[in-house]
Amino acid sequence: MADTLKNVIAQNLECPVCLNTFTDPKILSCSHNYCKACLDNLLGCHGNDQMLRCPVCRAETQVPNQEVSKLPANLALKSLIEDMKNQHQFCTNCKSEDRPQAVVYCRDCGKYLCIPCHSAHSLWQDFISHEVLAMSEIVSGKVSVRRYRKCRKHPKEDEECFCCDCRRFACFRCVVMEHTNEGHRVIEAAVYESSHVKNVEDLKSKADKKRSCFQKYVDFIDEQKDRVSNVKKQCTDDINKAYEESVRQLKKKKEILIGEVKGRIEGVKKELDEMKKSAQEHITHLTPIADVVTNKTKIPLDMDALAAHDTLCQDLQEALKQEDPDYKQLRETSRKGKSVRFKRNVGVDEKALGKIVNAVAKNIALPTKDSMAIPWLVHQMVGWQ
Repeated sequence: MADTLKNVIAQNLECPVCLNTFTDPKILSCSHNYCKACLDNLLGCHGNDQMLRCPVCRAETQVPNQEVSKLPANLALKSLIEDMKNQHQFCTNCKSEDRPQAVVYCRDCGKYLCIPCHSAHSLWQDFISHEVLAMSEIVSGKVSVRRYRKCRKHPKEDEECFCCDCRRFACFRCVVMEHTNEGHRVIEAAVYESSHVKNVEDLKSKADKKRSCFQKYVDFIDEQKDRVSNVKKQCTDDINKAYEESVRQLKKKKEILIGEVKGRIEGVKKELDEMKKSAQEHITHLTPIADVVTNKTKIPLDMDALAAHDTLCQDLQEALKQEDPDYKQLRETSRKGKSVRFKRNVGVDEKALGKIVNAVAKNIALPTKDSMAIPWLVHQMVGWQ
């Protein structure tokens, strides 16, 4: 009776999701319990990370701050699991009075085996294919020890049948009493388990294919992103190349324009320098003669001195016959330099910058306050050449 009760308790300590002993059990608002790790996985599967839907009853539970760890823990269930782990499991196969401690569990036989029984079990040819679990795995909760659940109404009976319409396991006694009417299709639990395993494998295969399909899609997206990134890089390189080429052309054009301005201005300055040199040469020629002739401190008395003085006076007269400075020519030459302008290209070929032109000087007649008939000449730079 104690072993039966123990089995009934043990089968209620298994998580409905992972089918192993609860690990850090959390209780939902619908009172169903699950491992914390299982709930983390379920929360990650749902699009809404604020709500958890119970896999058993489909009721929703709000998850505080999207953290499963903040759901209430089932402390009573957790303590019961610890108590079960700390209890020693005795051999259920031998009839020894000292009840030796079990070291393994045979899922096919449904029995806990001590060392002697396990040794004998290993020697039997018919038991070679049996699945044997170490007690350390069972105690840790990594694996389940049951092959069939024990019936809650008849604890001594295994639930070896499955009602497809009620979607529940049942023992033979329950089948006879509750599942013989029309609408109940009962099959062996092993048949259902085989069908269930096959369905799970099919779902896994389909899930793998679907995952592979989406993975190919993700890989294709990454490939397209790489291509788009390559286009961005190529465009950026082309832009930089075009920019550098444009800068090179602009610099070249700038140097040409600056050179043209320099050439024009230097030409004007050269003409002005020649005018200045000519005027300075005239001053240099005129000044010493004038100084000698106009020096009245001594008056020439002898004939030679008078002859020399007369010659110097004639030279001075010749020097004075030199025309006065030509301001008109000077202004015209200066105007050639002052009228140099840069005309920028706007709205057309701006890369060519523009060109060097001469502003045209025109006289514009403006009326005075006193008379509209008397023109007032204003010198203004207008137009381009």
